[in-house]
Parts: sequence; structure tokens; C-alpha cells
Amino acid sequence: MTIRIKHTTTKHQRLPGNLGLSYAAGMLDGEGCICIAKTRSAQSKNGYNYRLRVIASQNHLRTLTDFQDLVGIEGLLYQITRSPQAHRDQFQLIYDGDKAAELLSALQPYLGRKQSEAVVALQYQSACEVNRRFGRAGCPDSLWKLRESYYRKLRSMK
Repeated sequence: MTIRIKHTTTKHQRLPGNLGLSYAAGMLDGEGCICIAKTRSAQSKNGYNYRLRVIASQNHLRTLTDFQDLVGIEGLLYQITRSPQAHRDQFQLIYDGDKAAELLSALQPYLGRKQSEAVVALQYQSACEVNRRFGRAGCPDSLWKLRESYYRKLRSMK
């Protein structure tokens, strides 16, 4: 069972401006994951859909709330149910869709290890018309193949 944690984002004054963004980028480089999630969807003619996601996992909740405050972008914060083998609580901060793109745009100049992944993810978000609704006809095959190619490209970078 996963429990949603409510946290209201505020601009954190501990590390102002670019210093805070560079700290957050370093944390994302070490503890984060940039991915295009392939999820099942009954509404899609192909039976699944693609979503850009940025996920940061930690066993210290304050680290994730600080991250959220430093970037000034609110994500979804969850406490993961502890397994019998785990000795600590686990938390995840998830940015999905446009919020993930907004986060990557803000952090991209400061990223190190995940710089190339962020570039591909932002290209996906702009090139694949992810916010466009196609109606009954569904997404055109050419656009669907483009989405699939970005999914595979980002996956191969791991």
C-alpha cells in the first residue's frame, strides 16, 4: 500500500536561486530516475500510453520536501509501505507529464550524469504532442512510432 503525503511547496530560502537548483540537480543525478513510462490504457487504440516521469526516491522525507521547495515545483509525494526486509521507511517524489518537463527544463543546465537523458526527455515532450487529444481515430501511427522510439531511446540510456 502506498500512502500519499501532503506537502505544500514554498520557495526555500536556505539555498537561494541557482545554488538551490544546482543542489537539486545533483540530488536528481544521484537519487533520481528520468523515464518515459509505458502504462496500460483502455482509452488508447494500442492499449497503452506513454508518460514522461521524473522520480526521486529516498528514505529521508525531509530531503524530498527540501528538493521540492528548492525547485519550487510541486510533485506527488508518497510513502511506500515497508516490506518485511526493509529497516527504514521509503519515500518517492514523482513528477509526471508537464510538471516533469518543467522540472527538467529548470534543472537541465545543472545536471551532470543525467544531462543527456533530460535532453531526450524534453525532446520527447515537445516533439510527440503528448498533450494533444486525437479523439476516436486515435493517435496517428507515425506519431505513435515516434513516441515508441523516444521510449526505447531513453530506456537504452539507462
